[in-house]
Amino acid sequence: MKWIRIGLLNAFVFGAVALLLFGPRPNIERAEEGVVIINYWEKWGGREGAQMRQIVEDFNATKTKNKHGQVIKVNYLTVSSVNIKVMVATAAQVPPDVAGIWDYDIPQYGSLDALLPLDEWAAEVGITEDYYKPVYWEGCCFEGKLYALVSTPWVTALHWNKELFEKAADKLRAAGLDPTRPPRTIEELDRYAEVLTTYSPSGDQIEQAGYMPSYPLWLTGNIPYWFGATQYDPIERKILFDSPEALAGYEWIRSYSEKYGKRLVNKFQQSAVQGGQAQDPFIIGTLAMQLSGPWVVNQFEQYRPTANRWRMSKAEEAKLPYEQRKANYLWGAAPFPSADGKQRVAFTSADVLAIPRGAKHPEEAFAFIAYVNRRDVMEKICSLHGKNSPLAEVSPEFIENHSNPYIDVFESLASSPNVHTAPDVPILPKMRHEMSVLVERVYLMTMEPADALRESQQRLQSSLDRFLAIQQVRKDREAGAGT
Repeated sequence: MKWIRIGLLNAFVFGAVALLLFGPRPNIERAEEGVVIINYWEKWGGREGAQMRQIVEDFNATKTKNKHGQVIKVNYLTVSSVNIKVMVATAAQVPPDVAGIWDYDIPQYGSLDALLPLDEWAAEVGITEDYYKPVYWEGCCFEGKLYALVSTPWVTALHWNKELFEKAADKLRAAGLDPTRPPRTIEELDRYAEVLTTYSPSGDQIEQAGYMPSYPLWLTGNIPYWFGATQYDPIERKILFDSPEALAGYEWIRSYSEKYGKRLVNKFQQSAVQGGQAQDPFIIGTLAMQLSGPWVVNQFEQYRPTANRWRMSKAEEAKLPYEQRKANYLWGAAPFPSADGKQRVAFTSADVLAIPRGAKHPEEAFAFIAYVNRRDVMEKICSLHGKNSPLAEVSPEFIENHSNPYIDVFESLASSPNVHTAPDVPILPKMRHEMSVLVERVYLMTMEPADALRESQQRLQSSLDRFLAIQQVRKDREAGAGT
């Protein structure tokens, strides 16, 4: 029933209604005769936003028409906190036609009936499960329905600073380590990190960290995947935070605070966060290794372009075969080592395009989403963003001419049987928040990992049980209304 759905939507965004009042408006352009305008809200501004605007302009230049013969024109609008504002706008029944949200929003949106299923439209244009890498198709679905398609995906890898490795070559070799390659096991990573960590003369701060599991903090909660953990059982609908594998992962996170001192670790962490993206410790060279995604190439291009021209000019690099191009980058990317010996373990996610329920022009919106998912268009936007493709097949040119010299690594990880995506749980936003709180408690050593995991699991399971109970009441009432 509509009032229940609207009530649930508002319950999830309580306190955020002001965002709608002061946020974007869906109709900011007046359509010309014979033109239908679809409004596309997207999170990206800056460099990534400008690159997505290129795709929008390309689509508008095609003058694609709807079944009524009207030309479809996309109006792109950058919106902060887009997932919250789309939810509020949907509850208020004034959503955009296309919402550029994240795949981890889909379980909540889908469970609240806030998105239109895309299965039939997608099948009509040949976009089926086989068209995608399995992990990305899975991420776009909830409870058997397709609710979104990818705009750009990403997958995590270990990034390392080759220059810092070179400078510490003698020390690394003395420790039995190879300065010409990244670590391949967790044990090796710890040893590399120890050699590469340096302190101020007074010893009161870390000047250069070899590795910090708490940076970037928003990815740290996924560390248990490299220890063999899973976070959720969708069959039993049980949160699995306190498994032995998850505990091993969080104990490893804590081990860095124990080794280097929680005060110094926190001081390094706070300095990194306060510095902003331009002062990202990996970008400026005060962090030798980090877990990150393929956007690193664009971060360097924006804030430290010389790192993408380490040995020669771009013109000289362009003459080299693909594999040799990697030598021109101060940084490298490789699979992050796992603790249980599995190969190519990774965590992945995606920016996705969805159609909120109540959108004014849903069919025209899907025409644009389908255009973005054409292989040539998808490869263009993914290359511009420095990211891998979500599609099962990529062209040779995509690899050969990609802006990211390590795109083969990211493509391999995204296709790995050991790649993980966000769990299919309807309270995922709450779970993500709980993970960040959990990580802080562990690396700041305010709670023992086992106690923190147990407490988080109990809190999340209670929230999930309450949500599922409300959902069951709604379904029962709707079923009764239909009889």
